[in-house]
Amino acid sequence: MNKNIQKYIAENFSTIIKILVVYALGVIIGVVLFNFQSVKNEYIDVMRNILDMTKQENFEGINIIANGLKNNIIFISLLHLSLLTFIAPMLVLLFVILKAIVTGIYIATLFSIFGFLKGIATVFLGIVLPLFLSLMGYVVICTNIIRIFSSIRNGNFELKDIVKYIYWFIISFSLISFSLVIEQLMTSVILNIYSNI
Repeated sequence: MNKNIQKYIAENFSTIIKILVVYALGVIIGVVLFNFQSVKNEYIDVMRNILDMTKQENFEGINIIANGLKNNIIFISLLHLSLLTFIAPMLVLLFVILKAIVTGIYIATLFSIFGFLKGIATVFLGIVLPLFLSLMGYVVICTNIIRIFSSIRNGNFELKDIVKYIYWFIISFSLISFSLVIEQLMTSVILNIYSNI
């Protein structure tokens, strides 16, 4: 497995770097967008309302795993639908940057609500830990979609490419799903931090 990962990274290094750079830029754009007053107030209000609902006695909990799976399936489906176009690599990068912008806004919102020190803890637990796994999964999925697009365009797409894709997709989706489990577990910690503010 380790050799497979090393080989995969070596074969796709430039695409992986491109996706990570686009993601990082998207996070920065999200943080910058957050600082526009109307966006900032709106996101803080929405997040505070959600967090305040968790303090109520009749609160039943947040099912991050179910919601996350649904959202990730939709997002992954959109990524795959890009293969039906002539600009699949550009669309994949556009979807990546949009997802990253949302992450950037979410990070900035958490810092605004929790303050600097508690914000660091909240961002680490609620975003960084799960994001590490889900981002690896998404990088592999996006890289494979770009690879399939190139293979189809060059006319050298073969059955073995589908088998490879399924293999890497299962690994990627497992990472994304496991990141949701971590996020679900960390939510109770974050809610506990919020209740002490």
